[in-house]
Amino acid sequence: MSALNAFDGQQVQAIVILWILLGGLVGVLAGAVSGMLIGGKNLGDYKLAAMMGGMYAAMPVVPGVVLGTIILVLI
Repeated sequence: MSALNAFDGQQVQAIVILWILLGGLVGVLAGAVSGMLIGGKNLGDYKLAAMMGGMYAAMPVVPGVVLGTIILVLI
């Protein structure tokens, strides 16, 4: 019995897309802030550090959200 059986296929797709977008946005924001705080002093350029942190922090978010959704469907 799936945890998502109460929804039809289109609602499940909308939920997955929403979580991927929301997770990506949170990952970018968190990566930008942490990159700015951690790497800003060392690089001497806070904008560059925020851009790099936002770019690299978002990479593991999408596979994590997709994997979490697959696990949720299999439960």
